[in-house]
Amino acid sequence: MGFIVTKVVISVDHSALSIELAFNILQRKVFADNKLDVFILTLNVNEVNETVEHIKKCCFSNLNELIVTGDYLEAFSKADYLLLMTNLNVADRKVFENVQNLEHVFIKAKSFNLLANPNARIVVMGALSNTWLQIFAEVATRLDKCNFTGLSRHHVSKALGLIARKLDCEMQELSDVYVWGKHYLDITDAKKKTKFGPGKYDLQCTVKTQNVMDLLPSNWIDNFFTPQFEVQTIKTYRQCVISAVCHHIIDWCRGTGDRTVCMTLLVHQPGKINDC
Repeated sequence: MGFIVTKVVISVDHSALSIELAFNILQRKVFADNKLDVFILTLNVNEVNETVEHIKKCCFSNLNELIVTGDYLEAFSKADYLLLMTNLNVADRKVFENVQNLEHVFIKAKSFNLLANPNARIVVMGALSNTWLQIFAEVATRLDKCNFTGLSRHHVSKALGLIARKLDCEMQELSDVYVWGKHYLDITDAKKKTKFGPGKYDLQCTVKTQNVMDLLPSNWIDNFFTPQFEVQTIKTYRQCVISAVCHHIIDWCRGTGDRTVCMTLLVHQPGKINDC
């Protein structure tokens, strides 16, 4: 009896994250009993290859091939899934000042559109996943847009609303609030920026920045806010992202126990590049 082979491409600049993501996808059997061809697309082929050998020695029953490559053509050819992490360096945060910074995303989108299977699915992780997905929506015209999804500010509107209500402020005053997947809340670096003065809507107004964690009562966070998101204990940022991605794909592909799907579709308006 033959078996189904699913080709999964992991394109993450962070070497450790790409390896741990591959390991968890295999260990958790995210794609059920399908055999997987896992391609890790990276610029650090030698570095990643050294660690990948340890995964191969685990003898996962659902692993068909595990290949590390720097070649887009090899990785994207007949791919079924693309797991793509947006760049998190400081330069990329200025993306709205110069859209040309995203030229490499257009290149990836064009290549994946030409080479991947027509029913391929794309999961984008990271702070600018809306923007990257909108680029794919514009460029990857051969692919079904219903198969594009992202984990950026999943459930974040709910988190912002609760915090804003508690602090009696506008949601627009809050920043750096993240919910990675259904279960993973991150407000460690959340900020509240309040503008003062008669010209508070002018560029030269006075702005006071405060840490949200310092403003919220700890008992409110522990007893009310946190339970809203079913937060589980996590050790590192990488584990948070990896768990969110794995749960997201499982929900997306198979649904949850009550036949619901926990996901966010983040392709809003092709032609308009902005992040919400």
